[in-house]
Amino acid sequence: MTYTDFSNANRKIACISAVILGFSLPISTGLDSILLLLLLITASLGWHIQYTSLVYQNSVAKSALMLFFILLIGCFYGNSTPTEGFKVLGKYDDLLLFGLLLPIFSNSQLRRYGQYAFMIAMGITMLLSYMIWLKVFEHTQFFSNRLPDNPVVFKLHITHGILMGFAAFASAVYTIYSNSKMRWAMAIASILAISNVLLMTQGRTGYIVTFALTAYLIFSLFNWRKILLGLFLLIIASTLIYSTSPRLQSRIALSINEAELWKPMQGNNETSSIGTRMDYYTNTIKIIQKNPLLGVGTGGFETAYDKEIIGTNVARSNNPHNQFLLFFAQIGIVGLSAFLLLLTLAWQSATRLPTMTETLLARGLLITIATGCLFNSLLLDHTEGLFFAWLCGLLFSGLPSKNTLR
Repeated sequence: MTYTDFSNANRKIACISAVILGFSLPISTGLDSILLLLLLITASLGWHIQYTSLVYQNSVAKSALMLFFILLIGCFYGNSTPTEGFKVLGKYDDLLLFGLLLPIFSNSQLRRYGQYAFMIAMGITMLLSYMIWLKVFEHTQFFSNRLPDNPVVFKLHITHGILMGFAAFASAVYTIYSNSKMRWAMAIASILAISNVLLMTQGRTGYIVTFALTAYLIFSLFNWRKILLGLFLLIIASTLIYSTSPRLQSRIALSINEAELWKPMQGNNETSSIGTRMDYYTNTIKIIQKNPLLGVGTGGFETAYDKEIIGTNVARSNNPHNQFLLFFAQIGIVGLSAFLLLLTLAWQSATRLPTMTETLLARGLLITIATGCLFNSLLLDHTEGLFFAWLCGLLFSGLPSKNTLR
């Protein structure tokens, strides 16, 4: 086998792995790990000469690598040892995936295949979720640990709601910009996915993400008169959904009640999701006030948080359930600025993507992540972090570059 044959074989394996990763992402963490390792090896061997040029030309990939580099520096100062810092840094290694995917998804056909793979996986997830809700598996061994009152399938309800909310948005975008016979199927899929999030599952982050994406789609497609009409219809639809969904009513009422009962530093909030988060936010802000510039170091959050709650009944935490606050606390205003720069450059760059569909999907992804990061440390979580990195890598590989790889 010649070097060229060896390189081409690795490229083909890398391409297949990258596409299949879109399918495994909502379904199997174990398969994700295998595909990521295979992708790392084969893509590096297949395109190792071109990577410096590719990353240099892609502002989104550069900003992702810069954020990772700042997190790396954060391992060597603050409240943690380098070993502890590297352990936390490993949770952010998805940021490296941006650059790794650039030569693969620069091919528009592979970008479509990747999207198909993800949407097929979400379609399977939605189908199984409806079957659990309808108690199809009630007397079988399949999904026996999943309850009809919260019919999530492969992931927990927060992750399920976030991914399904984005899938509903993506289906709506495909409906609007597709001329194929699948157009009506995509429209039905979008409605079913929205219903799955809002009427069946308990993930409140998913509710907020779904409404944010719906509002964005209205603003992006219509002039101001139609926007007003669209928002009016959204309010009417939201009111109808709320009034006919006891589950949605109970989850929102519970959130309001927990927020009203919360008091600073009282502790005993372990059973209160909102109360616990309010404790996290309050104490994390204290950490930030003491270390505003560089933070407490990558991996230093848990130790710093323990110091803030000494002598109280407040629950311990290794993250504040807010990615913006976590970056600020760990790597200071420098790190938070790097994360905001990544989101800003990606938002601006989305307008240069080849199609309006990809532009909307990219901005929808950013809204999903930014909204979710207000209530969760999403980039610490395997599926959400991989979802952000993989789909960003897929979409922003379509940015125009000086050289076209063959």
